[in-house]
Amino acid sequence: MSTAKGVRVVGYYDCPGGGQVVVRKNVAYVGHVKPPNGTSIIDIADPANPRELAHITVPEGTLSHKVRVENDVMLVNREVFPIGRVDANFRGGLEVFDVSKPSKPRHIATWAARGMHRFTFDGRYVYGSPEFDGYLGNVVAIIDFKDPAKPQEVGRWWMPGQWIAGGEKPSWEGTAH
Repeated sequence: MSTAKGVRVVGYYDCPGGGQVVVRKNVAYVGHVKPPNGTSIIDIADPANPRELAHITVPEGTLSHKVRVENDVMLVNREVFPIGRVDANFRGGLEVFDVSKPSKPRHIATWAARGMHRFTFDGRYVYGSPEFDGYLGNVVAIIDFKDPAKPQEVGRWWMPGQWIAGGEKPSWEGTAH
């Protein structure tokens, strides 16, 4: 293992299963891989003394370890936990929060799907890998967040064989696609 030169620890914050981290305006947004912890919002203006501003939990059986923030809008994923668990009633997707006041995140919308794993957010569009009813595995979706309170799917792509509700048959076994 190599040793970094010119780097030193200036502060520490103990997160319960820290996942993805995004920093905006001296605030760190941390998605967690340890339910019921969802997202922590941490003031890092004084890096030696980080302090929690808010903490969002998730319902039992839900994982929320991805987070993106642009233009005071925070998006967090929701997918079934543990990964691979079959639950026909589970609904996930993306939760949308106004974080113009990071200490008081305000839920403004849900974009529903069977779940959402990876995604990126450019401030207008999400490019992600949700699961939808009728499809085998994750597909690609583009969601427009011009109005964060009313996200709209504007594009979807899948590999031939994934749209089982449309009569397609996979040419592979299991999830090896």
